[in-house]
Amino acid sequence: MKRARAARKIAVGTAVSGVVVLMRSGGRSRAQHLVKATARRTRHLSGRLEGLRYRLAGRHPDPSVGGAVLADRVRSVLGPLEHQLDIPRLHVMAEGHDVLLHGDVATEEQIGEVLDAVRRVPGVTSIESHLQVGFFRGETRPSQGHAHHPPSRALTSVLAAAHGGGAPVETERATASAVLSTLLGLLPTGERQHVLTHLPADLRALAAPSKSARSARHRPRHLEQFMASALPATAPGEREAIVESVIGALRELVPEEAVDVAAVLPPELRHLWKTAIPL
Repeated sequence: MKRARAARKIAVGTAVSGVVVLMRSGGRSRAQHLVKATARRTRHLSGRLEGLRYRLAGRHPDPSVGGAVLADRVRSVLGPLEHQLDIPRLHVMAEGHDVLLHGDVATEEQIGEVLDAVRRVPGVTSIESHLQVGFFRGETRPSQGHAHHPPSRALTSVLAAAHGGGAPVETERATASAVLSTLLGLLPTGERQHVLTHLPADLRALAAPSKSARSARHRPRHLEQFMASALPATAPGEREAIVESVIGALRELVPEEAVDVAAVLPPELRHLWKTAIPL
């Protein structure tokens, strides 16, 4: 603890001296950058010292934990590796001591590095990997920043399905979002997360249901109720084609989850999920 405090004092002292010099020379933006960089470095150094103290004391992570605690532990291990490999954040779920991974990497070798890192996490007994080589167009390496990029193939296919089903031009995004978020709001939390982790970031943002859509009172049990809930402003005779087309496009994007999703839907919606095709 004393070492950590000493490290923070040294870092802060250095930062203050540097900021004073820069401010006097008119380099305000450089001074602000130095403050932020020093704060990050201070947190990093403090964390490493705490970790060293933890290990020197002979303490080890509890291997008996599972579920959310284990998932957080895996994410904390993968964070530095994701930065090192320059890959988008991977999606981690844990059920008991089994870890489920989704995401995109650049090479097969990177998949091996990720799996090796996860295997070493205390508490992990098995790994189900859905890591894929290659990035969706909607995903970028962290080093490439947040420049504008075309929509992913998955999002493009869903928007095309909405339009093919009858959604007017320039309403496809809102229409697809309404149908997908209403459908995913019907799923239990675990299955909903499984489906979302198969989707690229831009489509996940479009499809994720709001809290109100997930509440019990907003869960339609019949097809007519579902269509009216998802597309209240659309004429009743035009809803079915749109809903069928969008749901069909989603099912084609998540073939691994098709059976599990069908198992938790009400009968009428289960039939639609199984038979819907994108138009």
